[in-house]
Amino acid sequence: MLSGTVVLHLGERVVRVEAGQAASFSTMTPPRLRGDRGPAEILIVLDRDGERSHLHP
Repeated sequence: MLSGTVVLHLGERVVRVEAGQAASFSTMTPPRLRGDRGPAEILIVLDRDGERSHLHP
């Protein structure tokens, strides 16, 4: 999160993500995002294979 706060819904799981935090999840679970208490600025990185490429050496 660059600024603001969002509520991230991943199936039954709900996560609040605030500025300065990050969330990593499988793209096999469709996410739903909504701003919480105002606008939010998000940087999203998607891997073409749906893998967590930042975890590989």
